[in-house]
Amino acid sequence: MKLINCPVCGTRCSADTEKCPECGFEIKEYFSDKKQPQPKKKNVSALIAGIALLVFVIVLVISLTAQKKIGNLKHTEPTESLDELFPSSESATVTSSTNTTDSSGINVSGVYSGDDHEILVLNSDGLAYYYCVSIEFTELQCPWYVKDGNVYIDFSRLHCTVEAKVDDKELLFKSDSANWNTELFTRLDVSPKQYLTKKLSTHDKNATLNYDGTLSYTLDGITYTLPKSFIDLEDDFDTMENTSAFIDQDVQHNYLSSIVFQKLSGKSLDEESSKDAITTFVSSFYNDITVSDCTATKVAGHNGYISEIGGYLNKGFSRLENYEINGFVVVFYNEKTSNDNFIMMVQSSNRDIDNTDIFGEILRAAY
Repeated sequence: MKLINCPVCGTRCSADTEKCPECGFEIKEYFSDKKQPQPKKKNVSALIAGIALLVFVIVLVISLTAQKKIGNLKHTEPTESLDELFPSSESATVTSSTNTTDSSGINVSGVYSGDDHEILVLNSDGLAYYYCVSIEFTELQCPWYVKDGNVYIDFSRLHCTVEAKVDDKELLFKSDSANWNTELFTRLDVSPKQYLTKKLSTHDKNATLNYDGTLSYTLDGITYTLPKSFIDLEDDFDTMENTSAFIDQDVQHNYLSSIVFQKLSGKSLDEESSKDAITTFVSSFYNDITVSDCTATKVAGHNGYISEIGGYLNKGFSRLENYEINGFVVVFYNEKTSNDNFIMMVQSSNRDIDNTDIFGEILRAAY
């Protein structure tokens, strides 16, 4: 008996069953006319997979070396808040559109299946739900709208807007971005409701994909919220308690942004020891690094230090070798667990995208 995974909830079941025993999805109808899934977004995923492997190897090395730099030193009081380090910028609030009907009278809201066994929900409230065959690229609550005979969806993780001509049965979505492959979506006669409250899995056991598309990540008892654009990679960190990495990448613009979290057994830090520990941490990832003097600050109520860093990606980053990067590293001592926590947030310097404000928001919202 051939077994398959339900494209909605992932339950293993017979390919001949009428409905998924877990969520009730119409299995037989869905797979009857489908071809076997092909790798999708491979131009993105192949690159981030290599980056994930590199990060894993490096962190195993620095986990030991960074601890040697941390002494039993006097803790100094923070002198500058995160609001001063990362001034909040005013940005327009994105609201969903409810224009789901074309001038011809065709209402395109509903549920669609893609060529690669993906599910697309165009909900009537103007928010789209894209359940990709790779959960890294699953996106929730993306704005969509109808304009001039076309359907548009704004994707965060893929950094692109896709469009299709309005049709009552099929939507062929295209984009000028290298992040998207043209794909045909066929309307299904099913209710969107079962998808809007679907419980989603993540690769990292300490991460949760929220219903609004953001990621919540908890390390050492502190929770951070990452915006929709960051990807939870499938990597060896997923089974580790002390380290995780998340990527935001736009292949179209050669842009890379990463956040690495790590905790190490440690002791309270002063300005000098913090800079030494940060320098050791960063030098394992990058060449020709620069590390600024530390500024005392607080993260989730814990005293710590932050440094601006710069450098060039080392040879482990393959096609991105020698890309210039810059960003920040925060280190703080968690008195409750006696651990030192590192958060490194960097991005490629030559970019049309800038995550600096996002870095600040992640740190400010930590609790």
